[in-house]
Parts: sequence; structure tokens; C-alpha cells
Amino acid sequence: MSRPKKKPNYNPHQIMQEFMDAIADAFGSYDDRDDDTAPGLNAVAAEFGITALKARKLLIMAGVYSTALSRRIAKLYSNGAKIEQMMKITELSRASVHSYLPYTKIPYNLAELSVNAERIRLYRERKRRCEEFCSRAGQMTAVNRMTAKEQEAELWELLKFLQGCVFLTSKGLKFTYKIRGGEMFVNRKSKSITQATVFMAYWKAVELMKENGSVNGPKQLGTFGASYLYPVFVRIGVIRKLTDINQQEEENEPISDLDNT
Repeated sequence: MSRPKKKPNYNPHQIMQEFMDAIADAFGSYDDRDDDTAPGLNAVAAEFGITALKARKLLIMAGVYSTALSRRIAKLYSNGAKIEQMMKITELSRASVHSYLPYTKIPYNLAELSVNAERIRLYRERKRRCEEFCSRAGQMTAVNRMTAKEQEAELWELLKFLQGCVFLTSKGLKFTYKIRGGEMFVNRKSKSITQATVFMAYWKAVELMKENGSVNGPKQLGTFGASYLYPVFVRIGVIRKLTDINQQEEENEPISDLDNT
């Protein structure tokens, strides 16, 4: 009888491709020649537990992110410009320049391959659970339609499943939450958000989406803790996809695996 393998047999290229595909799926696509309202890099970075610079690098590699600056750096790179030259021309930090350039090799060791494989698995499972909830909640036939109580019960179970995820407020502040009994505890707030408040905000979001097709910020929910409930509802799909208000990334943020270009 052969011994079981101590280490999983990860395929680095497959994991990289699946990781890029998952990030691109969460982000969508953006080209500033077609649209001047960019989806949020910060939100997708928070979703996968990576930096905004790394998210941008992977989105560029996936071919779903294009700006005047990314195209300029790509042209400089194709013409043989060195990193120092690109830094001088663009006035960007080394880390930021690297975030616009493709990997020349797969930089992941076994530990990081394992982490990214788990990130992919979690993203797919979260997406599936959120889509199932929105699909069931949105069914219009009398036979399949959930009652208000059923929607609330399933929403609460979904919130339990999503606890521990990193979310971003409209101002770009990261937060997580935990569910204990009938309360939601946000790590940035001392006072909990009650289950009744969550349901009140949920039904307000549903009402606004039906009437206007959008919810223009947390204040429209009109409840305590709305600044935290709003991005959670966006992540679930109850509210239209969020665009980061705070679009500025830390240009000098150290990102070790971006320096392998």
C-alpha cells in the first residue's frame, strides 16, 4: 500500500489561471476609453484578501483592466524600458510600476498556492450561496415565492456563512463582523446591530431596488449600522454592485511578490 502524499499536487499555472479568473469574475471589466466610472479595486482586493496593487496586476494579466496609464506602461515595457525609467516617466513608486506589469514567472511557493486555492474555493462558495439566496428571494411565481419570514431566516443564515469576510465601507474602511444569537457585531463598532435592524434595512433595500433600481448610499437605508449593512447587501447582490468611493491605493505599499517581474 503506497503512502498518502504529504503535500497536495498543485499545478501552479492552473491555480494562477483560476485565481485570475475568479478575480476577474468578481471585478467585471473596465476600459477607460469606454467608461469613466471604474469598478473598485479595493473591494475586489478585500474579497480575496490581497492588496489593491496585486488585484490590479492580476486584472491586467486577465485582460479586463485597461487605463491610459496601464497602456502607457505596457508600451514602455514592450519598448524595453527599465523599471527605473518607467518610475521616472510615470512618477510612480517601484511597487506601483510592478503592479501594471505581468509576471515573468509564477512566483508562488507551495504555501501560497494552498492559500490561493482556498481563496478560489471560498469565493466560488460565497458567490453560489449569495446567488441562490437572491434567486430564491426574487422568484415571482406563487408556488416558489418565499414568504417574508422565510427570506429573513435565509438571509440570517447567509450572514452567518459570510461572517469573517472582509468588507469595505463606502469610505474604504475595512471591517468584518460576527453573528452571536440575534445580533451582528462589527469589529469597528462597539454597539451591535440587532437582527430586527438588519431585516428592516434589508426590506428597505428591496423596496428601493424595486422602485429606483439602485440604492444611492447607506443613508438611504435609514437604519442604525447602515454604513456596514450597505456593503454586505452589495456583496450578497441585494443592492447593485458597489463602486469604491475611495479609489486611491497606497502607492508605496510593499508587495514582495510584485518585484519578481
